[in-house]
Amino acid sequence: MSDVRHLLSQRDRVELLCWLTCGSLGAWYLNETWPSPSFHVEAAHKWLDRHGRTADWLCIARLSAIALDIAQRHASFVEADWARDAVEEILDTDELDAQARLVLTVLGDCERALADKRVAD
Repeated sequence: MSDVRHLLSQRDRVELLCWLTCGSLGAWYLNETWPSPSFHVEAAHKWLDRHGRTADWLCIARLSAIALDIAQRHASFVEADWARDAVEEILDTDELDAQARLVLTVLGDCERALADKRVAD
């Protein structure tokens, strides 16, 4: 098994941003507070390790800021049963269900956000 890590592609950035955004919504759901920067760093590194990718601290910081902005716009989602179920599944499995309504909605926002803002490596 290779320990080689690859730089983030544009699709990787979208998926990492979605992961960070859903994680922020999960933190909001559990604590009714937004997560700290250390939460985002830890979550980003977890995703990067799982996918064999690498990113510098500036890329992670930028994606984290965008994720928090998107999550704050969708904070009311966690009041809906369909979103709460998706958040609880993410918390239980530590994975995103690509077919969940919440993930699809957030993913679309992430794609639009990164189309507007070029996030460097």
